[in-house]
Amino acid sequence: MKKYLQLAAQIVRFGTLKGHGRNFRKSRARSLESLQEFVPQNVQAGSEAKADSDKQSSLNNLTGQLAFIRHAFKTKGGHLCASDLAYVRIPKAANTSISYAMLIKKYPSLAAKDPDETQINFLTDVNLKTVSETESETIFTVVRNPFARLVSVYRDFFENNDSDFLYADYLFGILKPEISFAEFVSRISRIPDRLKDQHFRPQHLFVQPYEKSGHAVKWFKLEEPETLGQFLREHDMKLVHRNRSRDDYRYEEYYTSELLEQVYEMYYSDIKKFGYQSQYEVLRAGLRA
Repeated sequence: MKKYLQLAAQIVRFGTLKGHGRNFRKSRARSLESLQEFVPQNVQAGSEAKADSDKQSSLNNLTGQLAFIRHAFKTKGGHLCASDLAYVRIPKAANTSISYAMLIKKYPSLAAKDPDETQINFLTDVNLKTVSETESETIFTVVRNPFARLVSVYRDFFENNDSDFLYADYLFGILKPEISFAEFVSRISRIPDRLKDQHFRPQHLFVQPYEKSGHAVKWFKLEEPETLGQFLREHDMKLVHRNRSRDDYRYEEYYTSELLEQVYEMYYSDIKKFGYQSQYEVLRAGLRA
């Protein structure tokens, strides 16, 4: 309950009912116009292009945010299927690259279309299945050091953002493009985990619906590419890097001791479940040196 009260306080202080961001449904329809053969028939992607505006209206924003909050509490999962394999999508953990490999496995002719990163992600969206649609596939996912993953989110969507701001309407606009990393951490730490955007939602929550339904999920660390590569080769797949950062940086430089502890508390379940305690210890020791 405390987190929900904190979120309400943030909406009152920083939020607005006015829609500012782009209409993602219309953007998706436009992006996939040339890729309709890879869009499942039950997804009416083409009709979404009839949306009135490229920008969200205040009414559409309110409706969308309430729908997001309502759906956030449904246990549904989200995975791509190809042959006997199912990939549970976790954003900011080589998701675009692995999604592309899965899409090529599912639709071999897609390779000739050479889709860009935006098209890959939108195509992944429309091909996702829920946990109730899981059959006998081998289920796997890829996780990432939570400390590095969070910095990657901040760099891509805040620090180096050169397009429409992704979070303009998220939870009534409580995140702003100009905020510092420290302020970003402060604000998202006050959002309940279920309502966190997929890019910074704790990773164990993506796996949880499958495990609760009795499905085993193999998980691989992004930091251990040899193990992941061997698994993919066993399933006749290879990883082609997409959406990789164009410049080198050290995620450790974004942290202070105080920020480290905030992030550690926020992603404690991920750190314990996926074995990232040693990364925390090393980072903490370096900040104290």
